[in-house]
Amino acid sequence: MILAERPGSGGTICQDRDMFDDLRARLTALDGPWPTKDRPTRKRPAGKRPAATWAGPAAAPPPDDGGGAPDGPDDPGVPAYGLGGDGSLARDVGGYQAVLAIEDPLTVRLTYVGANGYPLPTVPGALKVPHAAEIRELKALAKGVRGTLADERARAEALMAEDGRSWRHGAWRREWLDHPVSGAVARGLIWEFQDSGGIWHAATPGERVLVTVDGRALPVPADGARVRLWHPARARPGVVRAWRDFVVDNRMVQAFKQAFREVCMLGPDEEGAARSDRFAGHIVRYARLRELFRERGWRPDHRGRLHGGAPAAARRVLGGGWRAVLRYDPAEAAGQGDRVVTGQVRFERRDRRHWSRARLADAPPLVFSEAMRDVGLFVDAASIAADPDWPDGEDRHHLHYRREAAFGRPGAAAEVRRAALERVLPRTKIADRCALDDRFLAVRGELRAYRIHLGTGHVRMEPDGTPLRIVPARRKGQSGLFLPFEDERLSSILTKASLLAADHKIADESLLRRIREGTG
Repeated sequence: MILAERPGSGGTICQDRDMFDDLRARLTALDGPWPTKDRPTRKRPAGKRPAATWAGPAAAPPPDDGGGAPDGPDDPGVPAYGLGGDGSLARDVGGYQAVLAIEDPLTVRLTYVGANGYPLPTVPGALKVPHAAEIRELKALAKGVRGTLADERARAEALMAEDGRSWRHGAWRREWLDHPVSGAVARGLIWEFQDSGGIWHAATPGERVLVTVDGRALPVPADGARVRLWHPARARPGVVRAWRDFVVDNRMVQAFKQAFREVCMLGPDEEGAARSDRFAGHIVRYARLRELFRERGWRPDHRGRLHGGAPAAARRVLGGGWRAVLRYDPAEAAGQGDRVVTGQVRFERRDRRHWSRARLADAPPLVFSEAMRDVGLFVDAASIAADPDWPDGEDRHHLHYRREAAFGRPGAAAEVRRAALERVLPRTKIADRCALDDRFLAVRGELRAYRIHLGTGHVRMEPDGTPLRIVPARRKGQSGLFLPFEDERLSSILTKASLLAADHKIADESLLRRIREGTG
């Protein structure tokens, strides 16, 4: 081990990376809280909130009963808000009928219906003053429903990493399908139902019937039959393709990306390894990475080389007592930039009060897939290669990486966009001007041809591959065009394709001149 004195610190720091990692793994394997009896306590001033502290890893999951997880509800306190079985309620307010409805797993809408029968999306002027208290109550109710619906989406998505979680059919109906809020989430998902022979059958809840991928009604399972959430990693490729067709053909709004979910399988070079370098070496914006950590339930270090110390890492606790660890380092000298370099991914298994390292192959397939999927999405969303505003001419740092990654081999997120475009493009007016390959969407305009990268969304002009910078205006989506999942880059790719397919009609003179001259 190499020890070096830090100037002005009066101490030493460890510069042996592997030994430091091992030391930190041993220290962080110990759960909190830690003894504090010898530490004097200070009284907190009145009105002062305590600082957020880490309480240690989550408690170990309850033992499995051999037939799936216990049948008690994950969260028995999910409020129903007085909603009916269809997820709606109506109240008479001053000659109008206020209707609060969960329209789909993503949308809660509050409208006011007048005597003419037409719903108004805003509060009628005649109600604002005389019924102000009732209007405030309805708005607070809608806000509560939206929050609970979001919580239920997150609770359901967390199940994607839990291989052994299942319910008896009767308990599943009570907890999920028949609940006015949770039911909106459940009806937008694909589930698997086990028959008496132990075979799992995939179906999605329809109108009083379970519908299979080929449109047939699945026989009603017995109350004791097991139910689990469907995951594409457990399905054959042909079945996954069929469910993706089903989602698009039926305009099925899913609570989260399920049918089109990215799947990460163990690679040949990872089978005997303890760490994965699959996503190592990417330069990402740290501020955006921190946002994604928060969204996906990863807990980042607040120290590390980002602040002049040792390597930093982020951790996510997954199902079955497993934890994923992503390491990252600053791309510049400490404090001189907001960019970090992604490092290795490893897995740890919980053993009572400790976390011990495990080989990649030991992690359950769903745990491995979900953790690696997260890291892939971090790279896809936060990489500087996908930033349209990156100043090539002003900042020469990492220019080689950006140019290589901007049009390089795309990851799993790009593969899923390709799968969506295969199904969406034939329904558009530009279908005959577009073609897909494994890396690009090719678009034929009137002035020249273009290639849009499925990973970064960047555009190249043919035939010489000159990059063309386009920052399309933000749009909520193309009218009437159904997209099977929310993805800003997928929407951007479609917007650029529509623009370039009719390049001779572009109103932006600067962009049109660059296209004609081929200057990018």
